[in-house]
Amino acid sequence: ERGLSVHDILKYNIGYCDEGMYSNRIIIPSYDEDGQLNFFVGRDIFDSKMKYRNSPTQKDIIGFDLFINWDEPIVLCEGPFDAIAIKRNAIPLFGKTILPKLKRKIIEKKVKTIYISLDTDAISDAMKMVEDFMNHNIDVYFVKLTEKDPSDLGFRKMVDVLKQTPKMKFSDLMRYKLSG
Repeated sequence: ERGLSVHDILKYNIGYCDEGMYSNRIIIPSYDEDGQLNFFVGRDIFDSKMKYRNSPTQKDIIGFDLFINWDEPIVLCEGPFDAIAIKRNAIPLFGKTILPKLKRKIIEKKVKTIYISLDTDAISDAMKMVEDFMNHNIDVYFVKLTEKDPSDLGFRKMVDVLKQTPKMKFSDLMRYKLSG
C-alpha cells in the first residue's frame, strides 16, 4: 500500500519478520555513514494497536545516513516510509523532533538548505526546527502538508510540493508562532 518498488526494497534492505516480538512486521533498517546498522523500525502489516516497534537501541541516530549527501539540500520527515517516498536526501526523524546527533551533524556539515516536511499535527515541532536552523543561517523551507504525508503522496507529487515550497522568512515564522 505504500508504493514501494523492488528497487526501494533492495536499496533500503527492507525485510519481514514472521516470528518473535517483531512478527508480522516489515523491518526497515537504517545504516550509518559507514554502512553499519544504527537503528531499525518494525511496521505491523495488520494495523494492530502497536503500529510501530522500534529497535531496542537509542533513537539519537541519523536515519538513512548512508544515503545522505550533506552538500545538497536535505529533507527532514517523520518516518522511514516518508523518507523512502521522497527518495532524495531524505532523513527520517523516527518521530516529530530532531535529536542532538542529527542537529549537530547538520551544523557541522554546514548544510545550506533544509526542507522540513512533518505531518499536520507536528507544526509546533516543525516551527522549533525552522527557528533553530534559521538562527544558524540555514535556508529553511517548511513543507506545509494538508491532509496527506509524503508516503501517501508519493515521489512525483512530493517533488512538485518541494519545488513549490517557498523559503521561510522571519515574518512567516512569527505568523506561525502567533497563530499557535
